[in-house]
Amino acid sequence: MKLNFFSAGILYLTMVCLVLIIGCKSFQTAYFGIEDEALTAPVEFYQTRLTVESAKKSADSLYAEKKIDQAMDQGEQAAIAYWKCFDQAAKNMLAVARQSAFRSELFHPQPPPPAAERTSAIPGTPETPESLKADNMFAGVIALPPRMILETVYFDYDSFKLSAYDKTLLENQLPILKQHTDVVFEIAGHTDAAGSDAYNQILSGRRAGSVKNYLSAGGISADQLYVISYGESDPFYSNKTPEGQARNRRSEIRVTGSLLPEIALKNMDTLPVGTTLEVVHFNFGEVQLLPVYQALLEKTAPLLNSSPEVKLEITGHTDSYGSDKKNLALSLKRTSAVKDFLIARGVSKNRLTTAIYADKHPIASNLTDIGKKLNRRVEIKIAN
Repeated sequence: MKLNFFSAGILYLTMVCLVLIIGCKSFQTAYFGIEDEALTAPVEFYQTRLTVESAKKSADSLYAEKKIDQAMDQGEQAAIAYWKCFDQAAKNMLAVARQSAFRSELFHPQPPPPAAERTSAIPGTPETPESLKADNMFAGVIALPPRMILETVYFDYDSFKLSAYDKTLLENQLPILKQHTDVVFEIAGHTDAAGSDAYNQILSGRRAGSVKNYLSAGGISADQLYVISYGESDPFYSNKTPEGQARNRRSEIRVTGSLLPEIALKNMDTLPVGTTLEVVHFNFGEVQLLPVYQALLEKTAPLLNSSPEVKLEITGHTDSYGSDKKNLALSLKRTSAVKDFLIARGVSKNRLTTAIYADKHPIASNLTDIGKKLNRRVEIKIAN
């Protein structure tokens, strides 16, 4: 009996020692340059390391590199916290680190301008001049590049609830949105591929609605915010991996302002032939005008009417997917949609000519999803 009691005591002491040694740890002894004698660590460390390594491979801008550096710093702080047995605090820091890495992969340099004449466009945020000359058509390009993604927030699986971190991100955008009351912003909602198309359409709308409601509560006019539900139709990443699915459960704030400032559109007769005034983008295979571009053309039509003597050309384009015959028909339908919309807003049909190019005049590479999205477009240009 004494032997059994003694054996049980030894076993108990051994278990206590193991708990003290292992504590909150894992089999990896170092993460993000912080070494320790730990035996184990939660899977979040491994996931974060993979996310950061993936982001490093695609970094193509100073912005992306800055976000990766932030992710590394946050990972380092998480390792320090975890080795001190602050488990939940470490996991929270790792979640922030993954967000930083995600955001670095979403940012890419602005694509080439939509017309050959725009290749000398001034980068940065130039001042808007009092007048525009024909040989200086870019001087007044607005500070916010059109079609730019201002912010992206992510959601948990099957959720449309904003986290505290997401709310902080949106708070940081409020001053920018308030400074540009003349710009329309698209609030785009997205899902991963889990679930039915119908359900994902509803879920993406709720995600976008959560963002819109938060921004509206922060003082942004609802007239500036257009919610569009993309469902699972517009993934940034492959839905074949858990990491890709997590990045696709998102909502974005997109700038959809005019390519040129209002002063340029009011002085169209001073702009060279071929100048692109507006670009309207379309979803894959579709010809319907998205609500956000309807709002853009609603604002543009009166400005076009202010220069009734200026002839306009509406050109239709597609990405490279599909046959020439199909793409020619698709680009024709897209030009007709824009033309009919403008005519219904009082723009004389005698001023409007159309041209269809299918995939012959891309403005970005058709080898990437982002490039294809940019190429699915209609341009309104100054004509002879």
